[in-house]
Amino acid sequence: MVSPQDWTMTDLAALLHGQEWQAADQVTYNLLLGAANRQREGSLAPIDLAQMPCGLLHHMDWLWVNASQGQFGFSVQQRIYQALDQTFDPASLSPVNPHPFCQAVGWLMVTVPRPLAFFKFYDFLNFSLEAPAGHLPALWYWRMTWIESLRTGGFGTGRGGGFADLARLDALMLRMARCSQMP
Repeated sequence: MVSPQDWTMTDLAALLHGQEWQAADQVTYNLLLGAANRQREGSLAPIDLAQMPCGLLHHMDWLWVNASQGQFGFSVQQRIYQALDQTFDPASLSPVNPHPFCQAVGWLMVTVPRPLAFFKFYDFLNFSLEAPAGHLPALWYWRMTWIESLRTGGFGTGRGGGFADLARLDALMLRMARCSQMP
């Protein structure tokens, strides 16, 4: 069996070609961990995302966008984020007012009758082409240390059940914007 540290872009391409979206998301995350040299920690800090190599992000994005016919990928997420970020006041972030990006890509479950927006547990995401645009890759945002999970209202098992934090989201979206300006 191949260990997570041994995954390659070839493996990612094969999984995406086979439309194995959840496995491809996990490989994408492992490649990001490797690029940041954070395999031992098992999670990416916002600073790690903000410093991702542009070539790696471009290549992974190209694979995701092509395999999903433009439905998934970092650039798809970045376009949605940019369009919605202009309408969002970061000071208003709360359990009843998450960043509109999270709702647009289908990452939230909204409770009724009291409108609280919690993040879905990772296994409850939609790993099919019927998912909203930008729904995947997602593990880069979900996986966090247990203490980070607790701080964001989760159960110590990742983002599921918790609330949004802008640091991780902003870090990767800003990095994608900067990388898109480079050839």
